[in-house]
Amino acid sequence: MELDFKIPKWVNKEIFHKMLKQLFDGLDGIIYFDIARALTSGENYSTLMLRVQIKMKLKDGRTRSSSFMLKLPHETKEMKDMLASLNFFHLENVVYQSVLNEMERMYAESGVELRFGAKCYRLSADNEKLYLLLEDLSCCGFKNVNRLDGLDVEHTECVLRKLAQFHAASACRVAALGPYTEKLLFHKLDSKHIRSKIRQVYALMAETFMENLKNYKNCEKYRESLLIFFNNLIEWYVKARVVHTQYFNVLNHGDMWTNNILFKYKTDGHVEETCFVDYQNCNYGSPAQDIYVLIISSVHIDFKLKKFDHFVDYYYKHLVENLKLLKYPSGIMSRQELQEQLKVFGGWAFLTSFFTMGVTLLDPTDKAKFEYVMRDTPEGKDFQNLIYSNPRYIKHIEGILPWLHERDLMHPSNLLKDLSGSPSSKLEMKI
Repeated sequence: MELDFKIPKWVNKEIFHKMLKQLFDGLDGIIYFDIARALTSGENYSTLMLRVQIKMKLKDGRTRSSSFMLKLPHETKEMKDMLASLNFFHLENVVYQSVLNEMERMYAESGVELRFGAKCYRLSADNEKLYLLLEDLSCCGFKNVNRLDGLDVEHTECVLRKLAQFHAASACRVAALGPYTEKLLFHKLDSKHIRSKIRQVYALMAETFMENLKNYKNCEKYRESLLIFFNNLIEWYVKARVVHTQYFNVLNHGDMWTNNILFKYKTDGHVEETCFVDYQNCNYGSPAQDIYVLIISSVHIDFKLKKFDHFVDYYYKHLVENLKLLKYPSGIMSRQELQEQLKVFGGWAFLTSFFTMGVTLLDPTDKAKFEYVMRDTPEGKDFQNLIYSNPRYIKHIEGILPWLHERDLMHPSNLLKDLSGSPSSKLEMKI
């Protein structure tokens, strides 16, 4: 096989054979083994996704085929350092192997059969290896929608319904058993090292966004507000990602954009089932995070703003239904309290429109590499400008910035008011 990527030597037919012997009785051997890139350039930034296809021979003479999705870290220094510092692979394995199974059992005990993700496996390898191995859900009929088109109302409601189930189960779990173990499900962000990593991800992108602001119709008037947000972004991000106990909290997926959502369809074309992938950024906090990331980054431009309140109402209705189904023991937050959270944590709306939405709307390109987000080089600058000069992005941001301003979300004053804004935490904008 001639590949445009490097497969670690430990990822081989022999190690899969050892795992498959434990899964399938009567395995004789592997007669076909192939590894190929599962996603094209621009569809996955932080990790390398591979599809492993295997045909097995059984001792009774029959054959059986299996397909797996293997997630590996990119080999670039920037990504290795980033993934290691945030403990992404360990976190995601814990979510798949423990958290999702626990949630699914909770619903099964309440008479509802569902699943939140693919089956997860471990190879007979050193447990310190950075990887995630999952069943290939495409074999069950699941697929992504076209991220450039965005989600229509039906697809958005299906995602919000599953998201409400996910959030409700996490809240009920914490109410019954106490908080998720911090070392497993929380990134420790409040440190000088992590702040430097946050700056590394956002600083150059913020500067390029502001340089392109003049090209967005009627948006120069928001420059001062945007600068306030950017210059406080690091401290805001750290503060927004911790648990504020005065509010209702849930386990957020943490990266709820189109490519992390799979759909299975009925014969009539309507959605039958929704499933999430990429749980590497889970965090416990306000549900406003997942709501904003989903709607702002991934819903069609005709619906994301006009039907925003409808989507929030739809989510809230299903959240309440599932909290009651799972016998949530505490008082359920009111719709008004959710609205308050959406304002207090409104910074997620702008952060998503500035960052995740830009990636979502970018045409597939070989230039789409996460390290270019963080590199102050000609190649990095070209990629950053490619995002913010994209006509599709311009159409969205020209509608979103006035919407954010009208809702008083341009800079989240309720969170920013207590920040000291120490110089070491600022992005130090050059413009």
